[in-house]
Amino acid sequence: MSAAGTPAPSAAGRARLRGVIFAGLAVLIAFVWFDALATRPLFAPDEGRYAEIPREMLQTGDWVIPHLDGLPYIEKPPLQYWATALSFRMFGLSELSARLYTALTAFATLIVVWLLARRLWNPQAAWRAAAVLASLSLFAAVGELLSLDMSLTFYMTLSLAAFLWAQCRPQGGGRAMLIAWAAAAAGVLTKGLVAAAIPAAVLILYSLLMRDWSVWRRLRFGAGLGLFLLITVPWHWLAARRLPDFLQFYFIHEHLQRYLTTAADRVEPWWFFAAVFCAGTLPWTFSGLRVLVGGWRRRAAHGAFEPRVFLWIWIVFVLVFFSLSDSKLIPYALPALPALALLIGALPAAVLRRDVLAAAAVALAAALICLLAGVQLPHWLAGSNRAPYFLPLAQPLPLIAAVLLICAAYVFVKRNREPTGSAVFLSAGWCVAVLLLIRAATLVGPLYSGRSLAALLPDGGRGLPIYTIATYDQTLPFYWRRTLRLVAYRGELDYGLRHTPGAEIATIPAFLARWSATTLAYAVMEIDMYDELRARGVPMRELGRDAHRVLVARR
Repeated sequence: MSAAGTPAPSAAGRARLRGVIFAGLAVLIAFVWFDALATRPLFAPDEGRYAEIPREMLQTGDWVIPHLDGLPYIEKPPLQYWATALSFRMFGLSELSARLYTALTAFATLIVVWLLARRLWNPQAAWRAAAVLASLSLFAAVGELLSLDMSLTFYMTLSLAAFLWAQCRPQGGGRAMLIAWAAAAAGVLTKGLVAAAIPAAVLILYSLLMRDWSVWRRLRFGAGLGLFLLITVPWHWLAARRLPDFLQFYFIHEHLQRYLTTAADRVEPWWFFAAVFCAGTLPWTFSGLRVLVGGWRRRAAHGAFEPRVFLWIWIVFVLVFFSLSDSKLIPYALPALPALALLIGALPAAVLRRDVLAAAAVALAAALICLLAGVQLPHWLAGSNRAPYFLPLAQPLPLIAAVLLICAAYVFVKRNREPTGSAVFLSAGWCVAVLLLIRAATLVGPLYSGRSLAALLPDGGRGLPIYTIATYDQTLPFYWRRTLRLVAYRGELDYGLRHTPGAEIATIPAFLARWSATTLAYAVMEIDMYDELRARGVPMRELGRDAHRVLVARR
């Protein structure tokens, strides 16, 4: 009985109430998450590229060979292009429909992590793991962007979860293993062989480290490999029939050379992913480092499958694998984060209680930085030509700081309680703060997107020739709903240009000859190029400009 004489709520009742509260926080996060998808313009280059390719796929009806600016573009397989094209068909062309598929895969990853943690441990660990994953800064940020990395992470996480499920349920785990094979195949159709290579390498390393080869007997290798090939082979076969050099370019250039050489021009120091890990796991960096240091220790009886060790090997291998490559990008670390969140969610309550306080201290520091930035931003940006774009960011910073302060204060007040509620509440607040910051990126859109420049084209201009001179903003074709004519530019379109003779104007003099002979046309160029051509007396009329480019007319 309570002090007032009323019956105290039962443990089951408290658990149900806590579940309702956690579900409410999840709904709040989902609302902010999907609301932010529609507010920001597409940023170049990735978001423009991965919106334009499915737009052209839908327009041309060619679902086998992806095209970018009308040219074959086979650097990546087509699964996400297919999904985004279907989104366009159902909901129309917009930033929201372009990002919808990747946002859905982000939320599906959270659900998979919740289900797996519940299966491996308990409901409290499930809520903690899913909440931690949602709040990891890299996960929340990439989940808002149109890229291939989030959908790849979903399929790799689903494959990992189904494998662990099958290993923990030797009786009746066959269906789960088929899901693991199918998810790995979907990952291959999303971003290539890495989606199969990483799980295979982790399985081998686990068997060697734990001296446990019994896991191989539960792989359903025959049926699983058949399903994997059934999913992955048809597109590769069709693409190879259409493009004779497809296999050499796709497997040798895009896989081996991109990984082993500097051909992709993405060279970073060897410690790059250590820095990405520390920043990308905020506010749970301390817990993440704890997991990396001690996650390899066996906890199960000798001979029993140890999911924690498997998850630890997964995290370490992903980070080391991409650190050894000569091609490094920040989102490459993303597939390690779901496994990391699972291990953080499974930490003992006493350990997690200390880690939640450390995460709350990080949130408090971030809040103070936001408040300071809101005041000092005009001083920091004084004299910068980008100040007009970044100064408005001071407006949302107090709200972001308030969210972080409330969450940190809640944790400090509840510091001696069971840590699940504090971990979930803090994670929800940090996630919302990151989403609000990303939503505010609309203010700097002109620096990274061609949407404002695209709006300057007259209504009747889309049917006329539009040239892009010595540059290529990958968001412009999407916003203009048409391809552009390349002038003195190849870049990543080199492969397509080699297969489409005559699709480009190779030199500036050749363009000027054509420009002078026409009466109705438009052109996009960098500001320096515009100043040079204007000084040479080239006939053109400026329609407007953004931070980088100028739109001109020939009429």
